[in-house]
Amino acid sequence: MEYILILAAVVVIIIIVALIIAFIIDSIRKKLIREILKELSLERIEEEVLNPKEYDERVVVKSRQALYNYTDVKFFKDNDSFDRVRVITEVRKSIASRLYSFLQKNDFEKRVQYKKAKRQINSYIQRIYNYRVLVVYITPAGNNRGEIYLNISSKRVDEMVAHPEFLMTKGELNKLIKEQEKSALEAKKHSLYDRVNSIIDFANSSKDTLIVKSQAETLDVLVQKLFDKTVNSIQKVSKISSDEWVMLENFITSIDNQVKEIVKNDKMISDYYASEEFSKIKETCSLLTQSQREFNEYINEKAQSIIQLFGTRTVRNETLHEDVYNYIRTYKKSITPFTAEVSSAVFGSAENSPISYIIKYFYPNKSQYPVQIEKLRLLIEELETLKEAKIIIDNYKKDYNQYIQNVPDYVLKNDEDGFYSRLGLAIIDESVLNVEYKFIYTSDGGMARRSFTVPMNEENITELILQLESKLSLEALAKEQRALMTTKLRNHIKERDNYTCCQCGNSVSAEPNLLLEIDHIVPVSKGGLTQEDNLQTLCWKCNRNKGAKLLFQQD
Repeated sequence: MEYILILAAVVVIIIIVALIIAFIIDSIRKKLIREILKELSLERIEEEVLNPKEYDERVVVKSRQALYNYTDVKFFKDNDSFDRVRVITEVRKSIASRLYSFLQKNDFEKRVQYKKAKRQINSYIQRIYNYRVLVVYITPAGNNRGEIYLNISSKRVDEMVAHPEFLMTKGELNKLIKEQEKSALEAKKHSLYDRVNSIIDFANSSKDTLIVKSQAETLDVLVQKLFDKTVNSIQKVSKISSDEWVMLENFITSIDNQVKEIVKNDKMISDYYASEEFSKIKETCSLLTQSQREFNEYINEKAQSIIQLFGTRTVRNETLHEDVYNYIRTYKKSITPFTAEVSSAVFGSAENSPISYIIKYFYPNKSQYPVQIEKLRLLIEELETLKEAKIIIDNYKKDYNQYIQNVPDYVLKNDEDGFYSRLGLAIIDESVLNVEYKFIYTSDGGMARRSFTVPMNEENITELILQLESKLSLEALAKEQRALMTTKLRNHIKERDNYTCCQCGNSVSAEPNLLLEIDHIVPVSKGGLTQEDNLQTLCWKCNRNKGAKLLFQQD
């Protein structure tokens, strides 16, 4: 009996010691956890974050079907608690992240009871990761017939933030869909406007630096097409699902590629002109260039004469459309100096009677008619001279070809005139020969745009002169009335003089590429008339020398 009592006492002592040890160990663990939570500024996590009931909210339903069909969406809709739960889950997510990061590496890892403390912290992470809703089915009699838990994670809350339609009524959802479609439509439009503006900016910045100046007009044409196809078309598309978007995007891409190709080719040509290879060709052709220097200078003088008679092309900013939303930036386009923007009615009348409307819009001052008539007469002569000179220049190119080898195809294909011009050969710009008047009609909304040009060829210039003369008084008309230097008359005088210069005796039979001109023996400025007995054939050198002498005499 005594032995049993002793054994029982020993067991009690062991149990007491074990309890004391367990208490001490638990105290060490709790102290360690408190230190960790203090380190993380989470001392009150048990009170403020973790619910001792193991759930955050309790919901009662009235049927078993309602219990099993209950979802987080219904919970949010019925309780209008989404914003509150969202804030709570965000806070908990942040706390869980801090706890998780702490467990990866910290200064407490070597402390006694750290492993148990770590398990405790992991349990915190698991408990605070979700917002827990207890759904209970209680009968009218107060009996608990079942319960389920809804675990709403921060990820699920983020999903609902990204898709607010989950919590909307049908009416709210329809309204949201319309707003989203409208927003997507506007975003689509502006994305295309941005692409159009990018092309315009690139064309504007590249245009003035082009080596091949004729390509500037190609850029104008491409940007014109871009405006015509996009400015109003983009705004008119009413649905984000419309097939028109694909067509517009393909068209914009096509224009973009063409514009970039022009600039790319121009850069290649520029690099070639700066190369040693081209320098050698230029040096080889220097003697030929020197022999034609005076002729080249004379042709350039003639080209400048036409520019002075008719004006130079100017640059203005234009979108070519009324863009009421100011989405499209302006584009610098070269235009003829004689451009009239008119109403629809005037445009139709001008198409039917172009010369009359040229006078109305571009020759408003009747007192200037005599001077303008004289300039137009001279314009006919200068244009004819340059057209003949252009044929001769094409023949001169053949002389250069014997010195030219291994010129890249892209140079001659895209800039033949520029190539020969850099070798020293006179080049006549087609834009100088293609003088024109232009009429433009643009509707008020910019939806329609029409234009037509009246080329100043010999026939139209002659008609313009005749109509200007018809508006002069009889006295003024008597002073101005004289025959025009027509192509027929020019050819007749050359044939009469056997295609020979009446001053130096040089002829096309001796020099096939000789440029012959028709000269007024008594200058028009001194009262000379355009008739056979006052006309003679001169080569360009003699005509140039005569002009210089007359200028000297006037001085």
